[in-house]
Amino acid sequence: MNANVPEHWNISVGPSNWFALRHPSGWNSQTDGNILHLTSSDHRISLTLHCIWLEDSVQRLEDHSLLLEEIFPVRRNVESLASLEIAQENIGVQGEAVLGPDTPWWKRALAPQTWRRWRIRAIKCESLCVMVIYLQGDEFDPEADTIMRLVMQSIEFSEPLADPPSMFANRVLKIARSQFPGYVCELDDLLQLQLGESKINLFNVYRRYANSPDQFDKIVQPALDTLHDVQNWGTTRLEPSLDDIRDRIMPMLYPESTWQEQFPEFAAQPWIGGLMILYVVDETDAYWYIRDDLIGPWGVSIEDIHTIAIQNLNAYFEENTMELMLTGEPSGAQLLLPERPDAYNSARLLSESFHLSMQEFLGREFVVGLPNRDFFVAVSLTSDEIIEQVRAKIVDDYERIDHPLTRRLLLVSSDGVSEFVGRNK
Repeated sequence: MNANVPEHWNISVGPSNWFALRHPSGWNSQTDGNILHLTSSDHRISLTLHCIWLEDSVQRLEDHSLLLEEIFPVRRNVESLASLEIAQENIGVQGEAVLGPDTPWWKRALAPQTWRRWRIRAIKCESLCVMVIYLQGDEFDPEADTIMRLVMQSIEFSEPLADPPSMFANRVLKIARSQFPGYVCELDDLLQLQLGESKINLFNVYRRYANSPDQFDKIVQPALDTLHDVQNWGTTRLEPSLDDIRDRIMPMLYPESTWQEQFPEFAAQPWIGGLMILYVVDETDAYWYIRDDLIGPWGVSIEDIHTIAIQNLNAYFEENTMELMLTGEPSGAQLLLPERPDAYNSARLLSESFHLSMQEFLGREFVVGLPNRDFFVAVSLTSDEIIEQVRAKIVDDYERIDHPLTRRLLLVSSDGVSEFVGRNK
């Protein structure tokens, strides 16, 4: 890290865990595909980092690498910038441009025909190029300019770099076709790999891989083995009676947007924070989701399934005790989090009896973050500063870890669970 970058600044991780950088606390960080957006708390500074995977033939950055014709077709007063003091090759230019209304949000500033100052940098690390776009205000702001340079000089790239999602998926597809030549094996645009009659979404597999690119085989092979094993399941296992699976039905939280786009056939109920409650059948080495078409023949409602699932959830944690770690001072903010990951850790927030147990440690009301399926962190309402630190960590984990759930914070009280919007002063 650059010696001039304040150590108390927060860390944000880029797409696919390709890089990390520091920025002032309070800034908003959000990943959208291959783009990382950073915005200061006062909205005075807006920074966009767009990741591009280069062709093998690209050895060095050139002026055309900055894509000025595409990003700022109407521009003037363009001049080169001094290189950043980092290990990676980088180039940059600045100038003025007219930003029209039909441009992406990160290029919109004011009305059309208003000339706005901008800076673009390209940073190359192996086959990865990070395009950094910074829109400035009408007047030069030396403080903002210094902050932006420190943010960029704090960038650190992962070693080794993970393949981009499409390249990773094609590697998996090639292995699957090699190992299972007797099955039709296809890959769709949503990173869903089909083997015979079964499908697996490679999204969460990719997230695990992006955090440990050198563990490709160790991460991918179990997923392929499970997908292959499903081919041998008979009708009684894929379309069981309710009595056969009653004691193995468990609740599972899932992002509403992903459920709507990819798995609308799975039985679900809305919860809060942009989450849905789905229901799974727990197998020895895997679980599968209950579909809507199974519930009708069982002669029960989804509310009945929910009741069964919560009963099983409570029984599961009676048998598999959740060890919790409590940190902080008794008179100050306290944090409560599970000692080890479990596929049903986040779902335990659906249990009212678990709320009562947590209230003994954190008070009648407390905040909970659910960045992914296997983990949660709960914090008492004692300190706004600690809550904001937790929020930043939740966002970071949500962007990086597999099985992501939500970047929002939730509030648990005697009235139940709701979305946390801030403390009443």
